Amino acid sequence: MNPAPCRPTTPAGETLPRELRELQERILAQPWEVRAELAPLVEEAMEHARFRDRVLTVARGALEQFKLDLELARFDLDATRREREALLRLLGDR
Repeated sequence: MNPAPCRPTTPAGETLPRELRELQERILAQPWEVRAELAPLVEEAMEHARFRDRVLTVARGALEQFKLDLELARFDLDATRREREALLRLLGDR
């Protein structure tokens, strides 16, 4: 049985380490016996790389959202302080 080699498929925008892509290409160029043994291993390594990429993307997004929320909280705090000081001045003038 001589299965046809499958070409690596990566979704648009996905960036896998160059070394993994090169390794996959080299494995796909091997005889089918070698491919059958090594292809699942490199595919697992690539899946781990994809997972790490997704985790980092989510973490970056969460960090950006946290920074935005922090800036909004600081703005609200400053506005509340200004309002408080204005009311204290108003009450002090009376």
